Amino acid sequence: MALFVFCSILVLSIVIAVLARRGVVTSNMSDIMVASGSFGPFLLFFISVGEIYSIGTLVGAPGAIYSHGANYGIWFMCYILLAYAIGYFFNPALWRLGQLSKAVTIGDLLGWRFNSKAIQMLTAAVCIMFLMPWVQNQFAGMAILLKYLNLGIDFTPAVIISAIIAFIYIATAGIRSSAYVSILKDALMIVSIVVIGVAAAMAVPGGVGGIFHAIAAKSPKLLTVTTQPVTAGATFTLSTIVFQMLGFYLLPITVQGTLTSKSAKNLRRNSIYMPLYMLMFPFLVIAAYYALLTIPGLKVPDYALLAVSVSLLPSWLVGLMAGGAALTGILVMAVTALTVGGLFSKNILGVINPDMKQTQMVRWTQVATAIFLIGGVILALYYPTLMASVVTVAYSGLTQTFVGMMFAFLWKRSTKWGVGAGLLVGTVTLFLLKTVPYGLNKGLIALLINLLVAVVVSLMTTPDQETVNRFEAYIAKSKGPVAAKAGATPLQVV
Repeated sequence: MALFVFCSILVLSIVIAVLARRGVVTSNMSDIMVASGSFGPFLLFFISVGEIYSIGTLVGAPGAIYSHGANYGIWFMCYILLAYAIGYFFNPALWRLGQLSKAVTIGDLLGWRFNSKAIQMLTAAVCIMFLMPWVQNQFAGMAILLKYLNLGIDFTPAVIISAIIAFIYIATAGIRSSAYVSILKDALMIVSIVVIGVAAAMAVPGGVGGIFHAIAAKSPKLLTVTTQPVTAGATFTLSTIVFQMLGFYLLPITVQGTLTSKSAKNLRRNSIYMPLYMLMFPFLVIAAYYALLTIPGLKVPDYALLAVSVSLLPSWLVGLMAGGAALTGILVMAVTALTVGGLFSKNILGVINPDMKQTQMVRWTQVATAIFLIGGVILALYYPTLMASVVTVAYSGLTQTFVGMMFAFLWKRSTKWGVGAGLLVGTVTLFLLKTVPYGLNKGLIALLINLLVAVVVSLMTTPDQETVNRFEAYIAKSKGPVAAKAGATPLQVV
């Protein structure tokens, strides 16, 4: 029964993806990549959530709590909640820049603002490089899911099928397919998490309180937020929270979601309501501690939630949970691969061959998407490990675009030479830096070096007139009807 329900969910997702094709202009990059900026608040909410909460939410988060206790949960929830506050101001600003530049990727945004094809290409190259571990993490989550649940599908064919389904989403309707499938995925994911959490609470005398009292008696450290968190200590954890908070909305897949919005108002509204989605986390925490109490000694901590579901739920509900978890991973694969395809065709091939037609660009997007997914499959087969460190690596590289985006919004004097040099030096630093002072997050150190280089080089060079004109055009669009408000910055005008 579990296998039947699991397969039915995957088939239903393909049907939804095909139905989403209606009205899509498959020869238009804007329509494929950002739905021509047509999403209202409903679809925008689901595509945003679909990109944020990956299979690591279902598998990795409970596993980390199982092995490390409360500290990991604090880190995970803190950086996301803080990022929502930044998104309230940042996303409308990014969207307005996208409207001016007619951007469909983060490479378009920076390339247009600084009037530089080189920055387009450099941004695209950096993002593609660090999106590979991001998609590999989704495949690794699938490996954990299928190996433990033993649904009757071997890992290798399952990973290949997942990649094919992700490609079908992209090939049929671009980002629209992912948005519509996200509705099904989120419904399944929330129902699964709540049901597992409630079942765990009901299985222990005293309910939730009984679980925590029992854990407190056996291992009180697992319930305590200490100054010795998950890895190198409090300094590392706090610096990681700050760093990932800054980069949260600059992940290329998150930028894609932002550019689908019909208006800045929808983005602000999203930032207000999206924290409500995290109400599911208490149920994940309950399940993780129930696993600690009743299923101690798991060799692979990431099995925690799956072990609870198998021990407490009927077969068909296990299949439902597995289908929702699989869709979570497949959706992130699809949006990530689509983003990579767009970056490659638009910001690398499109720069090399500026006369490339839209139909050719769409075709190359699909080719690059397929190659990227195949690469993800190969990595997953050889390195099927789900780790928080994989996400940290991806964040470290992708967040290096933060300096350029902030300069794009706020500093008229910044130059393409400064932004380009900062991005390049920051990225190289990630590979060269071996010893990190004071236990800080390595990505944050690289970002500070990126900032320093960008400021110094910008002050040593002069922005061309077109770059200045584009900044002034952006300021005018940002202020709009409140242009008379002296001193207002684009990030203040929301």
